[in-house]
Amino acid sequence: MKNRNLFPLERNRYYHGKMLTARDFETEQNYYNNKRRLINRCVLGAGVICGLGVYRNDDTSLSIETGLALDYDGREIAVTSPIIRKLQMIEGFETLVGHEQAYLCLEYDELLREPMNNIGAADSESQQFNKIEESFRLYLDPNQPDINTLFGEGGRNNVQTLYQGQGVSIYEVVPAIALAGQEFTAEYVVLKGAGLPPLSFTYTYESDTIRKEEGGTIQILFNEDKNSDQEIYRVGYTLKAAALADMQVPFGKGKGIFSLGMGDLRDQLELPLKHEIYLAGSPAKYEQMVEVHLSNLEKQLSGGDTPIYLARLDYISAGSTHILRKVNPLPFGQRITGIGGGQERKVSGNPSWQELLQNVTTNVEILKYWQKPEVKVRYSAPKKALNFHFGVPSSEAYDYATSSGIVEIPLSGAIRVNARFTSEEVPHNLGLGHVSLNFAVEFGSDESKKLLFGNGEVFKMKEVPKVEVAGILYPENGTFRIGIRCLDHVEGHLLKIRWFAYKVTRDTAELRAKDVVSIKITPDIHKMKVLERMHFEAAVGGTADKGVTWSVKDADGGKMDQSGLYQAPSIPGTFEIVAASTADPEIKTSAFVIVEE
Repeated sequence: MKNRNLFPLERNRYYHGKMLTARDFETEQNYYNNKRRLINRCVLGAGVICGLGVYRNDDTSLSIETGLALDYDGREIAVTSPIIRKLQMIEGFETLVGHEQAYLCLEYDELLREPMNNIGAADSESQQFNKIEESFRLYLDPNQPDINTLFGEGGRNNVQTLYQGQGVSIYEVVPAIALAGQEFTAEYVVLKGAGLPPLSFTYTYESDTIRKEEGGTIQILFNEDKNSDQEIYRVGYTLKAAALADMQVPFGKGKGIFSLGMGDLRDQLELPLKHEIYLAGSPAKYEQMVEVHLSNLEKQLSGGDTPIYLARLDYISAGSTHILRKVNPLPFGQRITGIGGGQERKVSGNPSWQELLQNVTTNVEILKYWQKPEVKVRYSAPKKALNFHFGVPSSEAYDYATSSGIVEIPLSGAIRVNARFTSEEVPHNLGLGHVSLNFAVEFGSDESKKLLFGNGEVFKMKEVPKVEVAGILYPENGTFRIGIRCLDHVEGHLLKIRWFAYKVTRDTAELRAKDVVSIKITPDIHKMKVLERMHFEAAVGGTADKGVTWSVKDADGGKMDQSGLYQAPSIPGTFEIVAASTADPEIKTSAFVIVEE
């Protein structure tokens, strides 16, 4: 649900006679969704749970694995099919001009499905949608992220930008609380662009409350290995807090001196020392500060607008074309590795779960609507792999045949209170079998006709006829009869009864097989050599016309004949093959070929 407001946690209270509207059913959904997402966010955190690896196919395209993630609102983001995309096919491609780096971002999204006619609504609201598909949004963003959300852990860490420019970003991450007289770790995060020379920096400052070695001067040194091909570093340095119990103290005094060297570049900055750190006098006080004062609900739920940064992309721009140089997956380490982000404790002599489990995969099977949901878990000890298989029933849907008409029932006699009158058998024109019927009494002037459904005594208005209507269905004849009872004197010599009939004609499987044109190409992803040939097949469903028109989307992407025979071009790359239905040319699907030398 796109509504991010989890509170108040309200659920329906049911009682006999309660009228249920769309609002009540939405409240029911919201309650259970919000409770689940609240637990997801506060207990598990945010990040990638499994899969979602990003790989560079060639100079202009990416592959993304299936996987599952939780966003900063506790919503599940499931990518259930592998994705191959050229950069220009990804939302935000136009923002890459003028930059050399961008982030591939993943967000939760919702799509409206199954358009339907809302018979009882005004013209402006006559079209509604029957389903909401929980989906995702994939886009490119060249802007720098909110580092406080990514590294701040809801206020448990203080974060400061030490340097930004020349394709380099350096951040300092220090805890907001430390145990007095004990060691703690300060982390320095280095992000640099692809192809830049080896980098080194020193950061020096004075402190009366923090020590690295003997003396009051702290110097942080970083020298990148010349043979390393990394662009992202997270380096920890051990510092020691002064023995000052239960007080908030400044991290340093005055200003720090930051010096950067990279190739011919030399830069030096004076930086204000903004951090403060609370020194707890005992382990109990430390736990109290961390678990209570720094873990309130507002901080736990912070960061709702932050996406999952699947990868950082380094590229070279040549006009409107961008050539990928390198892909760095999960540059900010947004991965859920333990409950609440806590450290896993290893018992001596026993292997940790990381040693026993190195790969987790999931697959989802869509079942018939009448089948029961199923979950199967299989562990392979030799492969150290865990597989979850989920069977999810499809939703039950129906198609209806409808009919309506008017029956005139004569009224006789002078005293009509409690009198009963019936019609002859009336055909409903929906064939034999069971149908549903509704009846309404027509009343009012010719200029202002009205319909009464139910018992007329409910309304104390004089113009409303005080009658009650019922019906008998004859399934074997395809007919019905209408009976009325006068609860009071009724004026006139006849009553007009408007009837409505509807009958279920088709279920979900039949609807999907006959009403929705679909195309599936086999294979959907294929690797091949330059000038190699490959035959593709297209299976068309939902129409008697099984023909397709083949084409290659890229001008230099090879040749394709109408039998499905494809010949790769003489140059490597990722190319898109398109099959369009001849019954409905708007229905298309794609396959991708990765051509290698």
